[in-house]
Amino acid sequence: MVSKASTSQDWTLRFKQHKTTVLLLVSPNQSIGSIKSELLEALKATGIHDINGCVLPAKADDIIFGIPVDNNKPNQGWVVLEIPEIDGHKDPGGKVKGVRKSSVLNASPLGAGLKDGAMVAFKFREEDVDSDDWDVMIPSYDDEYGSQAGSQEELSVAET
Repeated sequence: MVSKASTSQDWTLRFKQHKTTVLLLVSPNQSIGSIKSELLEALKATGIHDINGCVLPAKADDIIFGIPVDNNKPNQGWVVLEIPEIDGHKDPGGKVKGVRKSSVLNASPLGAGLKDGAMVAFKFREEDVDSDDWDVMIPSYDDEYGSQAGSQEELSVAET
């Protein structure tokens, strides 16, 4: 895997599928297509051949990105990352201002409305996969530490 020199403007995006998380350093203006290629290259470089039974695709175009319905509650679900279309408006001279959907400015993390540190789900394009089905597991505090928090509470109550 080729590493690139980072700049102060680069972002770290967290790509998640099942229990797998891949951190990629990307430029906010980098194309979504090149990010998909980097993600696929990173997965292959680590020796991963499949994730939870889903075989890695041969080409990056078969990767689909998703974003959380609610960034603060990713367990509420994910939707396909779509590049927004900004409606143009006409200036007094009659020229249309604004960025169209096909613009290279929209086909980037910045244009898609992502931010540094954003969580992005990914899945592989298959004929039998429902477009609303995202296999992303977000660990909770209880998953990581069990019920230790409850034990501490019980201990302080017993001491009083």
